[in-house]
Amino acid sequence: MAALDSYVHGIVLDRAVDILMGRIEPARSSTKVGLHFNAIREIVDNSDPIDREIAARTHIAQRLALETFQKPDDVGNALAMVGVNKIWTLAFPENVEQTKKSLGLVVARRNRIVHSCDMDPIATGSVTPMSSQDALDAVDIVENIVRAIDKAI
Repeated sequence: MAALDSYVHGIVLDRAVDILMGRIEPARSSTKVGLHFNAIREIVDNSDPIDREIAARTHIAQRLALETFQKPDDVGNALAMVGVNKIWTLAFPENVEQTKKSLGLVVARRNRIVHSCDMDPIATGSVTPMSSQDALDAVDIVENIVRAIDKAI
């Protein structure tokens, strides 16, 4: 899940910087990353293009560090911030809901592992079973999602 989160952060960061630098046009939708005025002033006050881009990348990265992009809706909203709208429909035109559900299950299991020691909610005092195939299936789900998103954008 950390790999998916990192991947989405990278896309959002790169596209946000490209929008600020004028290399790509912002979408007409509610495209925003929410920078403070001081950050914007620091970016635009740089006369050197390289320093301006470094400032933009720094401030946007700091802003994005406050969020995680793992759940399907969070991934979709993050990409929409930088003009990639309806990524799930673009990347998975034939099975949007099943793909989102599969990712949601992987995220939920990851969260149980991280936040509650993967304790089985039904069999009190025991850990939820996980086979090596369960783990490989989760990796495949995330890998297929990343490949499809990458192809779609």
